[in-house]
Amino acid sequence: MTIKLKITLWFTTFMILLSAVVFAFIAFFTSSTASQELRGKLTGLVDKNSREIELDDGELEIDDDFVSFKDGIHCLIFDQDGSKITGYSPDGMLEREPFRDGAIRQVQVGLEPYLLYDRLLPVSRSKSIWLRGIVPERGGGVDTAAVNRAVLIALPLLIVLAAVGGYLIAGRSLQPIKEIGKTAEEISKSGDLSKRIAVDGSGDELQRLAEIFNRMFERLEANFELQQHFTSDASHELRTPLSVILAQCEYALEDVTGKEELYELIGVIQKQGYRMSHLIESLLSFTRMEQRTEAYSFTRIDLSALVLSVCREQEGSGERGITLTGEIQPGIFLKADGALIVRLLENLIRNGYRYGRERGKIRVSLSEAGGTVRLSVADDGIGIAGDELPKIWNRFYRVERSRSAAKGKGLGLGLAMVKQIVELHGGRIEVKSEPGWGSVFTVLFKSAG
Repeated sequence: MTIKLKITLWFTTFMILLSAVVFAFIAFFTSSTASQELRGKLTGLVDKNSREIELDDGELEIDDDFVSFKDGIHCLIFDQDGSKITGYSPDGMLEREPFRDGAIRQVQVGLEPYLLYDRLLPVSRSKSIWLRGIVPERGGGVDTAAVNRAVLIALPLLIVLAAVGGYLIAGRSLQPIKEIGKTAEEISKSGDLSKRIAVDGSGDELQRLAEIFNRMFERLEANFELQQHFTSDASHELRTPLSVILAQCEYALEDVTGKEELYELIGVIQKQGYRMSHLIESLLSFTRMEQRTEAYSFTRIDLSALVLSVCREQEGSGERGITLTGEIQPGIFLKADGALIVRLLENLIRNGYRYGRERGKIRVSLSEAGGTVRLSVADDGIGIAGDELPKIWNRFYRVERSRSAAKGKGLGLGLAMVKQIVELHGGRIEVKSEPGWGSVFTVLFKSAG
């Protein structure tokens, strides 16, 4: 059963129940209104006739305006002993009913209900008469049966019209879902993630659903392209040391003439092996971090002491005559994994050493203000062009100037890993750079107090 049919069935069922309630209400209201109207007519006619009777010279005189029958209402006159003076009734039993002054009551004769209304009229000090009005309860006033028949005919027609209209409206409303399914099927068959669902601009929930799917397709497309680049770059990075190892092994097996030359070849192979091992380890760490498959220990750490310790370890390297200085605000704490923060800071400092200018400077600063921890690493190196900045976070991405400045020194994973560590801690990273003047990487965290 399709969703459209389900919606139509639920809507039709609701309409049937609603119609039943409406019919019951109309029947009750009509019956109540008819009964009130009939009672009003009965009492009105009896009260009017009571003014048309008088005693003249000891004789009862009935005026010509006296109405004995009108709108199904019978009006009879009895003496005070209960003997009928004038008028007729639908059934003789109704004339023998006891008199009750000023009361409307129902009397059942066979299967027919009647309403009776009595008035006691004193015509002299010693003489009174009874005026009685009689009307069939189902025979006067509003024709409730006709009203009920009209309602019973009209409501089913309305239900049918509502069901057809609901079916058409449901089909039109669910059209975007068909488009979503059609686009997803086309993507599944063709593998083309660039396809998008057409958005009609209605602003309803289905449009928002279509927009969510479009954003999902965009992200899948971007991730798929990134995965392709990653696979290609990883293969390229691993192929180079592997080719060197194979070439050295072949040379060692065929052309080595002495022990010293053999040791030299083994050293080259070992160096390339270390490079491959470092690459594989970095890839594994990056993948575990990206997929959140490794458990990390987030505790309240003294970030000031940790940054100071890393700076002291790194300043001793003294690569290319570059000096490392620190401006560390004491007493800053952060809820974080200490090992990952160390790796983040080491990667940024090594990046400064790798791409800094000869005898240049690296400045590490740590401060806290307004509940935000700011950790920055600045260098005065070769810098990065503006159009390259968005790409530096991609895995294996290295700008050409960086490669020429530090050939063979980087894998292109450091900044990508830094970004992953920052996101894992709920922070963000910013970079400002100008070619020839250096770069400033700034990491912002929420303080742990």
